[in-house]
Amino acid sequence: MQQFWQPGLQPSTSQDVKPFAQPGYPMKTATAVSEGALQPTHPWEGRAIATHKFRLVEYSAYLELRAEETYHKHLFVHIADTPANPLLESVEVKEIYDKFPQKSGGLKELYEKGPSNAFFLVKFWADLNTNIANDAGAFYGVSSHYESNDNMVITCSTKVCSFGKQVVEKVETEYSRIENGRYVYRISRSPMCDYMINFINKLKHLPEKYMMNSVLENFTILQVISNKDTDETLLCVAFVFEVSTSEHGAQHHIYRLVKE
Repeated sequence: MQQFWQPGLQPSTSQDVKPFAQPGYPMKTATAVSEGALQPTHPWEGRAIATHKFRLVEYSAYLELRAEETYHKHLFVHIADTPANPLLESVEVKEIYDKFPQKSGGLKELYEKGPSNAFFLVKFWADLNTNIANDAGAFYGVSSHYESNDNMVITCSTKVCSFGKQVVEKVETEYSRIENGRYVYRISRSPMCDYMINFINKLKHLPEKYMMNSVLENFTILQVISNKDTDETLLCVAFVFEVSTSEHGAQHHIYRLVKE
């Protein structure tokens, strides 16, 4: 795992980007979905962060500034609702175990508990190209939107990790509302913790992109959405990061996590 990142990668040049540099890295091209749990009646399954029970519709981390009659919003990372994605490629989950906590509640334990089709890896190329100062008027937030056929109470655990160790965890509870015949869950304008705000601002002040990426090699986030009443894992998403070099801003690539 010494060469976890591809130096100098230009995400705007290709949609088929890989999060790992080793040529022999075990990754499957998504020509077919092998797991029987994927249901063809759900068109986003196998093509998005989704199972037949639950899906991520949209996710963003951002900075907002309101000043008198002006309003500015800068997206650090963003996953939009795009249902026409191609089938996702797969990455071996064991290859990223060392990037996340190993203790109780860690990625390995969660994956063994299952269900295996609920686990995903997202590689973000974060857009840090903003000149908004970290002043009293700036708001750093995270918003996420999920939907399901089932009415339940969900728990969202977000663990920020450094060198594979948990630094801080935020746990939120959300109730459903019915929209267009589906149960929708929105965690809107959730404030970033001080650790994340300070981390972003220190990262922005590094003089070179390669320095930022060197820091980000050892920075990950693990987000687990579960049914509050049953403790069933609905989605588990592992986030890894680089800095975007694209004029189009933040970019991402989604993979299914599998175990051979």
